[in-house]
Amino acid sequence: MNKWLCIVCLFACLCFAGCKSEGGGVGQKVLADFGLAEHPEGYVSGSDKVYQQLDTVGMTEMKRMNSEIREGQIKFEQDGLKGRYFKEVKVYEVARPVDVKGSTASSDHGFVGYIEYEFRLYHGEAKPTRAEASAQSADISTDTTGKETMRYNFNISGTWDGGKGDRSAK
Repeated sequence: MNKWLCIVCLFACLCFAGCKSEGGGVGQKVLADFGLAEHPEGYVSGSDKVYQQLDTVGMTEMKRMNSEIREGQIKFEQDGLKGRYFKEVKVYEVARPVDVKGSTASSDHGFVGYIEYEFRLYHGEAKPTRAEASAQSADISTDTTGKETMRYNFNISGTWDGGKGDRSAK
């Protein structure tokens, strides 16, 4: 047993000695990645690069989502024997970066970034027909608010792939 332990220790020492180079070479980088040594000055991890981009991604996606749902949905509200139609639109107001994780789902093993969006529902004036309600703009603010978290994919270098976010339960 001791013989095998000595062989393993000798092999590990040779590996670390072989990786040693001037100015923080491969050995230092491996130790830093495993949290056993300090990263060199100016080092920025991939997840840090992604987190720095999440504000920009959030603003871009918030504009895209608001323009996509601008038409809104026509809803029906029962009022006794009569009913009224109104337009309802979800307007995203705040984008907040939440988290970044390494991804093992894709072949490039990039990153996944999470952004939480806050939204408010807006209504249009109630109208007797669906067509009239559809023609109205939804500019009456309601007290109904909510939050949604979206997941975005980044490649291994920390660059956003430009794809739409997927709803996440995070």
